[in-house]
Amino acid sequence: MLLAIFLAHVAGCYALDGKPKELRLLGMLPMTGTTWPGGSSCLVPVQMALEDVNAYPGLLYGYNLTYEYIDSMVGQLTYVMFLFLFVC
Repeated sequence: MLLAIFLAHVAGCYALDGKPKELRLLGMLPMTGTTWPGGSSCLVPVQMALEDVNAYPGLLYGYNLTYEYIDSMVGQLTYVMFLFLFVC
């Protein structure tokens, strides 16, 4: 029974051509804006983590982890909210 479940899992992870499925992550990073466009400094560690996770195929067996971001365009209101939440 356990072998059947395992084989079904393996068969479900891979497409018919044997390629791993894509597992997508989406984030909001402040790449542009008037107060703090620091998203580029946040993007580098995310990319490094993705490379490390994808380097070990047994970690997310049958999946390839990818990342896309949306530019949140930080404005003055977002910056004031950040200061209120995390600095005060």
